[in-house]
Amino acid sequence: MTDESTWTDYYDEQGEREPRELLLGALAAFPVPGEAIDLGCGQGLDTVAMLDRGWSVFAVDAEPEGIRRLNARLTPERSARCAVRIARMEEVDLPSADLIHAAFSLFFCPPERFPDLWARVRGAIRPGGRFVGEILGDRDTWAADPERTALDRTAARALFDGLVVERFDEEENDGEACSGPKHWHVFHVVASRPGP
Repeated sequence: MTDESTWTDYYDEQGEREPRELLLGALAAFPVPGEAIDLGCGQGLDTVAMLDRGWSVFAVDAEPEGIRRLNARLTPERSARCAVRIARMEEVDLPSADLIHAAFSLFFCPPERFPDLWARVRGAIRPGGRFVGEILGDRDTWAADPERTALDRTAARALFDGLVVERFDEEENDGEACSGPKHWHVFHVVASRPGP
C-alpha cells in the first residue's frame, strides 16, 4: 500500500473497528494514564481509544487522508490532549513517552533506516513504559518488498533485548489484506522498560 487511493480503501475497510486488543491489554497494565506515541496512527481509531482513556497522545502518520480522518474525530476535549503530525515515522523527533504504539506500521520503514528508527523508539520509552505493536516476519508476503523491514523470529526477539517481554506472539496464516489475499507472518509484542 503506497498510493493514496489504496490507503483510503484501507481506512474505509476498517470502518469503525474496535481498538486493538494488544493495545487495550497494554493500557490496562498502567495504574494511571500517561503520555503515548501512536506511530503510524492511520485514521486514529487507536489514538482515540487512548485519548478516551485519559492518555495524552502524539500521533504521527505519513498519509494526509489518515490524519484528516483523525482530526475529524478530535472533539475539543480530545484535541486538548493530542498532538498530530503528518510525517514519515523515521523522520520525526520522538518525545519521551510512557507508551509507544506501533500497530502494523514499523515495517513500512525502509530496512536501511530501521536501525536508527528502532534506536529512537527504544530511547523514547520511559522507565516503566511499554512498547506495543507488530514486527513483520520474514515469511510474510510483504517481506519480499525491499522497501519494507521484515525479520526472522531470532532477529525480531533480539530487538527487545534488555526490555521485559510481556507478550511475544507469532502469527502465521493465509488471509486477506486490503490489497487482496496474502500470507501473514507477524510478531505481536508488548515489552516494557524496567522501572525505577
